[in-house]
Amino acid sequence: MTNNAKKEPQQRGKHQLHNVRFYTIKPREIVSLAYSKSSKCLALSRATPVIELWNLEHTPYLDRVIHLPHHSHVESIAWAGNRLFSVDLSGNLIEWDVIELKQRYEHSPTGNALWSIDVNPAETDIAVGSEEGHINILSIENDEITYKTLFNKQKGRVLCIKFDKTGTKLVTGTEGFIRIWNVLKGTTLHTMTLSEKDLVVWSLQVLSDNTIIAGDSAGFVTVWNAENATQIDSAQVMDKNVFALAVNNKEDRLVCSGMQPPLIRIFSKTKIKREESTSERWIKFLQRDAHKHYVKSLLVIDDQIYSGGMDGILTITSSERMQAHLSQHAPFLKGSVASMAISKKLLLLRYPNSVHLWRLGSVAPQGEDKKQPWALPVGHTEEQLLEQTPQKLLQLNVKEDNFIESAAISPDANWICYSTLKELRISRLKSDPLQVERLVDNLPQELQPASHIIFTEQGDLVLLNPQNNHLSWFTLEEDLVTFKYTIDLSENCKNTISHLVISSHSEYIVAASSDHIISVWKLHGKQYKHLLNLPRHRAGTTALSMHEDYPRVVVAYANGQLVEYDLVNRIFTCETNEYLIPETRRHCISGISLDPQNRNIFIVHTEVNLYVLERDQHLDPKELVSNSKSKKLSNGNRSSVAGGSKGLSLKTSLSRQHLVHVSRLSPNELVNVSISTNNLLAPLPPPYQRKKFGAS
Repeated sequence: MTNNAKKEPQQRGKHQLHNVRFYTIKPREIVSLAYSKSSKCLALSRATPVIELWNLEHTPYLDRVIHLPHHSHVESIAWAGNRLFSVDLSGNLIEWDVIELKQRYEHSPTGNALWSIDVNPAETDIAVGSEEGHINILSIENDEITYKTLFNKQKGRVLCIKFDKTGTKLVTGTEGFIRIWNVLKGTTLHTMTLSEKDLVVWSLQVLSDNTIIAGDSAGFVTVWNAENATQIDSAQVMDKNVFALAVNNKEDRLVCSGMQPPLIRIFSKTKIKREESTSERWIKFLQRDAHKHYVKSLLVIDDQIYSGGMDGILTITSSERMQAHLSQHAPFLKGSVASMAISKKLLLLRYPNSVHLWRLGSVAPQGEDKKQPWALPVGHTEEQLLEQTPQKLLQLNVKEDNFIESAAISPDANWICYSTLKELRISRLKSDPLQVERLVDNLPQELQPASHIIFTEQGDLVLLNPQNNHLSWFTLEEDLVTFKYTIDLSENCKNTISHLVISSHSEYIVAASSDHIISVWKLHGKQYKHLLNLPRHRAGTTALSMHEDYPRVVVAYANGQLVEYDLVNRIFTCETNEYLIPETRRHCISGISLDPQNRNIFIVHTEVNLYVLERDQHLDPKELVSNSKSKKLSNGNRSSVAGGSKGLSLKTSLSRQHLVHVSRLSPNELVNVSISTNNLLAPLPPPYQRKKFGAS
């Protein structure tokens, strides 16, 4: 950890920034990707038992997570409209409720491992391929899953499966063969034999012109004519294993990737004239060096390539030559991963199966020259020496089949609370010497698993039950937890609550849900009432915060907008245009830290940058407001600030690698937690190195 000194606007002097670099999570391999055009949702399965749902309506962000049973290993996923299906190696075909985030229907077509799944163009049938060579067609009409057809058994596991554009034919890939099936009869129309029988067909695409494209274990991409089962073209695009193929909507770009080397190679469909004849061929167009380890899955969405594999990083790049941008989203855990005990400078970090408590380092005493007024330009940083290095104090573990979904430490460092999907644990933390005593007896039954854990400044513990959106309050005394009351948020927040903030004096509760609703409640002791809903925005909420000792809420949306709303006067006091920060087109604002000494300063961060914004002081504060009864925020071109002003201006920025958390430690100190790419990839084998011509 190092500390940077940073000057903020308005001659506020120096800020110390604790750069926490010891938070290291293991890469969680991306196994499969699937996109729903109707809901603009990207489903992503990992080698760990989760399915992530990413919202792509504006800038991509992780919206919701479905937690699977520990033994479940999803191999492939597919959408049928807004319905999500998965197959796993336990032999289960499952439909998931993407609102309630739980299993909806389960079906076991063959009883053995299922490797592949596809939905026909009419979205009425599903095809699944199994370990033993069985192919099942199931109907998903009438909001059900029912058995329809079992094809003739073939030899070898069915690793990839694709309907043609008419839905009357099905193409499958196995070891050594590609087969074309009649969907109605369940019989083979054509069998194409690969050059070697031990070659494995990993990936398939079927185009509207009856062209089949296959990627195999030898690194070849082969193009076939589906009408007469003849080979049109074949080229070795990799040294080994073409795991993934994708085409764009126009079917004039082919994207492939795999194991060796893990490059993303893009081919363009080009007309070739030879004498008087004209034919179409796939010609190498571009390549992207986006991954260091093998790529398992690819999608092309609106000319953007989404890729993922062994490193667990969701990478987005362009399929066009003139747009060479690259954005990477690390495999972060959903929700807050860090909590501060400000009085003791302790930091609690959440991992999938453990929580770690650290004491932050302290800066060496400064010389007289460093104590002089800060005369350097805005944004200048300098490294400072640490007198005391960070120290890991303890680690609390849970079993591997448990997942910790939330954790927090109390501001006075007397309590640690963390919740798995099955149970909630609370421990008493004692110092001199350091001791942790887990409370197990005489706990109130209302102490249930929680998606959000908050310790208030008044010493209460607040838990959000994700099953019913009930917010429960508890008092904490010496080795005693007492239930106080429960607040029902479900009437106003029916969907999953993604962000929850309680004001410093426990006077207001602000909750944002996945259906773009932000609700506010006013508290009076044990009494509470729903105060208002902020105007509903067309983009999802990505960050939420409140000013200390001031009833104003600050919200960041997926389209890059920032707004500030006064809860007393019910007016907007600040609103920016979309993408005030250009980089938010690639990464959403994921956190907001407000300055208690200066309400005009907004510190926000994305995964790759920390920004300092300042309210435009040249405007009359009366012009900075717009009544909440005016148009909803659904119109992205409308600014509630008079004259179309953005209301905020960017003062400075600091680049970071995979920034996951920023919080305030004191009026002049910030803590940021980040993960370097090198540390993230350290547990993986060395990346593939291809020998260069002429090198020894």
